[in-house]
Formats: sequence, C-alpha cells, structure tokens
Amino acid sequence: MPVEVKQAVDWALEQTIESDFGEILYVNEDGKVDRHLLVDFVRGYFNENDVEYNTFSYGDLEPYL
Repeated sequence: MPVEVKQAVDWALEQTIESDFGEILYVNEDGKVDRHLLVDFVRGYFNENDVEYNTFSYGDLEPYL
C-alpha cells in the first residue's frame, strides 16, 4: 500500500454522498464503516492526488482504521 494510505483513509472516513433518493450516506456512521464507500473514496483520493497503487480491498485498509 502507498505511504499515503493513512491520510486517504482518514479523509475518506469524513466523506458523505447523496443517494439517488436524496438520502445522505456516511462512510463512517455511528462507528460502522461502509466498506464499499471507504474503498471507493480511498481510490478517489489516490486518483485525485496522483498516488500510484495496486488493486486493494477493504481488508487491506482495516489496519489503518
């Protein structure tokens, strides 16, 4: 994993999205992490910050939570 993974995870845990139905979805809500959103946001962070990375899953991010 890239050295920026901790920064990416911390940032991702603060993010939200609005569903197609207008519902706000939180990556981290009441201590429960939405695994799919976390992975998506971490990938987005890496892409936006030109961080090179290999394929990863939620399991690869767990140590950084």
